[in-house]
Amino acid sequence: MASTNVQLNDQAYRRLKKQKQPGESFSDVILREVPEPLDTAGEILDYFESQPVPHADPKLRKAMLEGRGRRSNRKP
Repeated sequence: MASTNVQLNDQAYRRLKKQKQPGESFSDVILREVPEPLDTAGEILDYFESQPVPHADPKLRKAMLEGRGRRSNRKP
């Protein structure tokens, strides 16, 4: 398989690295996270029907649950 070097700034590298799962290469992450452009509604439907349900991130879930109700506690 041919390869190409890509230059990323530090912020882009950190974001890409966070998405990387054990055993994955950066190419795997990009292919998983950046789908081919879809031109028609049928292609969009086919794409989403073929994708598995995303894995839940426990850290994001905890942050979401901790953030609930903060606005309702504001004083008028």
